Amino acid sequence: MPYKPLTRRGGFTLVELLVAISILAIVAVLGWRGLDSIVRSRESLTAELEQTRGLQLTFAQLQSDCTQNVNPLNYPNLPEGRSSWIEPERLILIRNVFPDNQAPAMQVVTYRLNNANLTRFESITTHDLKVLTQLLLQARNPPDDQVEVVMQKNLQSLLFSGWPLSSLTASANLNPPPSQAVGVQNVNQSNVTTGLQVILQLKNHDKPMTKIFILGGA
Repeated sequence: MPYKPLTRRGGFTLVELLVAISILAIVAVLGWRGLDSIVRSRESLTAELEQTRGLQLTFAQLQSDCTQNVNPLNYPNLPEGRSSWIEPERLILIRNVFPDNQAPAMQVVTYRLNNANLTRFESITTHDLKVLTQLLLQARNPPDDQVEVVMQKNLQSLLFSGWPLSSLTASANLNPPPSQAVGVQNVNQSNVTTGLQVILQLKNHDKPMTKIFILGGA
């Protein structure tokens, strides 16, 4: 019987398999790094969008509160004869409220920097100046359990500043209109604020954001 030599079957050698596995491992690592970079970029973009949305809502609410700020020239019996108290990291406003089918009322609104967050608190509405004085005292000394709305998180710094009416009238050499001067002898013009500037610095941001609002009560 004649001898037939063994034929080599088709397939991969061990070296070829090792090379293929190495190539697949490199491709997997590169793919994972690319996917991880995409996920991180998406998370960063989502955080930026949330901060931007928060800033828009914050400034819109500030605009509304400033527009409804009570005019102390029209209400000479307000506490301390004024309707706004502006400190570097806290803003207190007395604003008009117009409930449906009810007489206009007032409430105290407070913005402040609290544990790196910008928070907002609004009091109950009232028509009584004595109650308004108590609400103002509470705004200056808030209790520990007071529930405040977080408007913006992760703040590095916050600065409120304002412009009094007296400085504007003096620089322009103007006098208050006669209609405003009637019956308001107890109101000091230096207590009347016409403008509010807000400088807000977010963490991990190089430049602060600055907004200027006109107080409707001035």
